[in-house]
Amino acid sequence: MTTPQPPEVGRWVGLGEALARFALGTAAAAVAVGGLGAVIAWAAGRGVSGGIAGAYYVVGSLLFLVGMFPTGGFSVLRGTITRRRPTGPRQEPLFLVGLVLVALGVVVDLTRPF
Repeated sequence: MTTPQPPEVGRWVGLGEALARFALGTAAAAVAVGGLGAVIAWAAGRGVSGGIAGAYYVVGSLLFLVGMFPTGGFSVLRGTITRRRPTGPRQEPLFLVGLVLVALGVVVDLTRPF
């Protein structure tokens, strides 16, 4: 009879699943933003490639800015500093999703596949 092994503990444990979730979320965001940009460009009678690239630029830059906005403990609701925390970027990968969307905008803008 074998004894059950305790789960692995370490810095890199679970990194594969986290990267897979990040890639899936980024791909879903890219498809949604690209589709929305294409529909808006088509409805406006503009070039679909330009609409997709523009949507990637706008949404990607907004996500990058939100992801890099410092979180120094300032409460928007109360208007005061609630807790003393170090000022720095959020601990969320939103800025990486923004960078990927901007890069996709550059690729679509340069290649004009549609």
